[in-house]
Amino acid sequence: MNQYIALLIYLIVSVLVVLSMSFASEMLGPNVPGGLKKLTYESGIVPEAPVGYFSVRFYRVAMLFMIFDVAIMALYPWATTLSSLKAHGFYNGLAFFAIMAVAFVYVWRKGGFQWH
Repeated sequence: MNQYIALLIYLIVSVLVVLSMSFASEMLGPNVPGGLKKLTYESGIVPEAPVGYFSVRFYRVAMLFMIFDVAIMALYPWATTLSSLKAHGFYNGLAFFAIMAVAFVYVWRKGGFQWH
């Protein structure tokens, strides 16, 4: 149990620092609502057209990109340690790659990568 005391102290200090910084920011920071703060852009340039919303399809494509990007990034550590993983690791990596390829083809055929 003694080995967790340092971790508990670290957790307590971290929470106290976050709370004190949030409190200090709220109390000491300027709070001037209205005027330019309510504009879409605070650069001083008034937008010519009303701000529109992105289609949900755009967000879907972005999320799918992130999912597949992170999955492909997982292949790099696998490839660098492939010599020590032997045949078992090789086949596990191939299975992972096959599952990702099937998912990619499925999303592609369903039109998940198109937002227009």
